[in-house]
Amino acid sequence: MKHLVLLVALVCATASFAESRVVIIDGDTVDIADERIRILNIDAPETRGSRCEDELIVGLLAKERLAELLRDSPVTIDRCESSGRCTDRYGRTLARLRTAKGDVGAILIAEGLAQPWKAGGAARAQRIQTWCPR
Repeated sequence: MKHLVLLVALVCATASFAESRVVIIDGDTVDIADERIRILNIDAPETRGSRCEDELIVGLLAKERLAELLRDSPVTIDRCESSGRCTDRYGRTLARLRTAKGDVGAILIAEGLAQPWKAGGAARAQRIQTWCPR
């Protein structure tokens, strides 16, 4: 639990960049210049409403890594899915984010901090099982 408290303090201290108006909401959602963006085709563990401590810990790590990837680097925003859908059911812009380090979603997946997004109840249950295996 001590590590979790330290991690929460670290994420809160680095999650917002006023100079570029970037706020990290969680591992797959950011607010850039007052536009709420859901990173396309990934799912990161929940930080609000997490179902277990393991999910919260990995969610906070994903949030911090996303902050690192976006810090001090121009961000390219490629909006909309190939299907033409540009917002999710919550009104967030669907987009891929790229920096000089590469595709942000792909990096988070490669580092085990997010999973590829798949629709459906079975896929959702599998994602939850990954974050909360016990």
